[in-house]
Amino acid sequence: MGNLSTKIVGVITAILIFISLYLIFGYARTESTMLEVQKIFYYHVSAALTLYLAFGVNCLFSIKYLIQRKSDDDLLAAAAAEIGLIFCTIVLLSGPIWAKYAWNTWWNWEPRLTSTLVLWLMYIGYFILRSALEADKRKLYSAVLGVIAFVDVPIVHFATKFWKSEAHPERGAKFDIAPSMLHTFLVALVACILLFTLLLIARYRMKKTEARYEIIQQRHLGEAS
Repeated sequence: MGNLSTKIVGVITAILIFISLYLIFGYARTESTMLEVQKIFYYHVSAALTLYLAFGVNCLFSIKYLIQRKSDDDLLAAAAAEIGLIFCTIVLLSGPIWAKYAWNTWWNWEPRLTSTLVLWLMYIGYFILRSALEADKRKLYSAVLGVIAFVDVPIVHFATKFWKSEAHPERGAKFDIAPSMLHTFLVALVACILLFTLLLIARYRMKKTEARYEIIQQRHLGEAS
C-alpha cells in the first residue's frame, strides 16, 4: 500500500473513530439494565474481534514463513502479533471494568476471561522467545509458536459453548438488539479493523527499516574486523 493510500486509510480511520464515539454517547440507545456502563461493549467486543484478525494474520504469515522461509513473512507475522497483543490487552482491561458494574466482580476466572488471559500470556511468550534467540532460530521458533498460540483463538471464541459461564452469554444465543446499538457496533468494529490495518502497515515498515539497518550494521562490523 502506497503512502497516499495509507494516508487515505488513516483519515478514514480517524473519521470513523470520532463518528463511533458520537454514536456511542449520542445515538445508541442506553441499555435498560446496565445503563451507561454497557457502552464499553462497543469497543470491548470490537477489540476482541480485531485481535482474532490480528492473531489470524500472525498465524497465516507464520505458516507462510515455515513454508517459504522469507524474512518479510516473519516481519509481517511479528507486526501483527504486536498489534494483536495491544487489542488483547484492551479486551482484558475493559472486560473487568464492565464486569465490576454489571456483575459486581472484577474477575471470576470464567471460561472466556481465563482463555483470553492464556492467549495474552502465549503471545507475551512469543515476544520473549523472539528477544532471546538469534535471527534464524528466532524466526523459526516464533513462527511455530505463532501457529500453536492461534489454536487458543477458537477456544476463546467458543469458550461459552464448551463451558457454562454466568458472565458471558452462550455462543449462538439470540438477542434483541436495538438498531441504533447494532449500527454503532458496526461502525466501531470497522474503525478497529481499519486501525489494525493502518498500524500493521506502519509497524511492518518500521520492522523492515530495522532489519535493513541490522544488515548494514553487521556488514560494517564484518569489514571492521
